[in-house]
Amino acid sequence: MTLVRKKGGDPPEEKKTVLFNQNKFHSDGRPRYFPGNTVICHLLRDSAFFHAMLDLHDQMSQFDFAAKIALLPPSSYHMTVFDGLNNTRRGKRTWPRDLACDTPMPQCDAWVGERLRAFPGRLPNPLRMRPARPDPLRDRQGCRIRLEAVDREGATALRHFRASLASHLGMHDAGLDRYVFHTTIGYRIEGFTAREAREYTDVMVRFQGRMAARLPEIDLGPPEFCLFDDMHAYHRQFLVA
Repeated sequence: MTLVRKKGGDPPEEKKTVLFNQNKFHSDGRPRYFPGNTVICHLLRDSAFFHAMLDLHDQMSQFDFAAKIALLPPSSYHMTVFDGLNNTRRGKRTWPRDLACDTPMPQCDAWVGERLRAFPGRLPNPLRMRPARPDPLRDRQGCRIRLEAVDREGATALRHFRASLASHLGMHDAGLDRYVFHTTIGYRIEGFTAREAREYTDVMVRFQGRMAARLPEIDLGPPEFCLFDDMHAYHRQFLVA
């Protein structure tokens, strides 16, 4: 985006408004209808990590860039284990090869649910994750706290579980092993000024580092097959593993 500098040496400002995530949110932050299905682990509400996310939520609302982020309700906080289907996947290689691309979403939900009920894969219980160490380049890319498996065995189990799910559903994803686990706190809905971008990066890196230092392991609920109508709520259908 081209920047122009104001007179008097102020930070450069963006020439025009840039909107983000328009398929998921209105420009005022209200969620749009965006139906789909997914496999997630909800955060446990009595956990230290959940309360750390609440602290981040409260502090994010105090900054100048707050109006340009659609913060999510804490009840929606989760870690995605495997992305399911939504309308943005139609026609892509990640769409199941045995499911017609024009299948209405309610039938897609039923199709995925039927197959997941027969999925034999298993994950360690509990699934042991922790906040990853801060990285300024990665932590400015989304409104999220990055997560990683506590040990190599857990990372391998997660990778195999995701690959098995993709194979079971007939979905191809070349980036399956590069997926960054995370918990999302909100979505950008408008571009930042240069000053806001720096402030935002500072906030996210600081919180990523704080959580990595204070939370050597976090508590997650079990993997669930969920349906959603928007980014504000994920409705459990059944446990997957």
